[in-house]
Amino acid sequence: MNEKIRVAFERVAKEYDARADAAKQQREQELAERQQFEAGYQHKRDEVILPTLRFVTTILEPHGWICKISDSAASTKFEVFRGNMRGASTARPYTSFNGDVGSRQITIHAATQTQVVPKVTCLLTELTEEAVTKHVLEFFEKLVSEPSDAG
Repeated sequence: MNEKIRVAFERVAKEYDARADAAKQQREQELAERQQFEAGYQHKRDEVILPTLRFVTTILEPHGWICKISDSAASTKFEVFRGNMRGASTARPYTSFNGDVGSRQITIHAATQTQVVPKVTCLLTELTEEAVTKHVLEFFEKLVSEPSDAG
């Protein structure tokens, strides 16, 4: 075989191997970042979100509000209602915190009786007890400002 042709084949094969190795390293890096984000979200959920929601529950329940907390690996939902109160797009008014692995951010949704509040996003590092408390308070203030016969 012609030496130039052999060298060309070797060069092309090495270039392919280099691209394949780079792609593999990129996938491994993305997987590591995803796992790090998921672990970080779970830590925030366990150490910040859930304790804050439980604390708010201890304040609201004596005033006749029903508070339900449901959570999964990537989402925590906090329903707050009285009687037959319904949400604008859901069964009950709620706010939720969702770990969005793709954007590496937390997406916060809320629905009161009459409106779906625009979603808010924040970085995992911005999700502090104060930020969660402030968001839940704003959600609750919107909820109670609506007509009591809504829904």
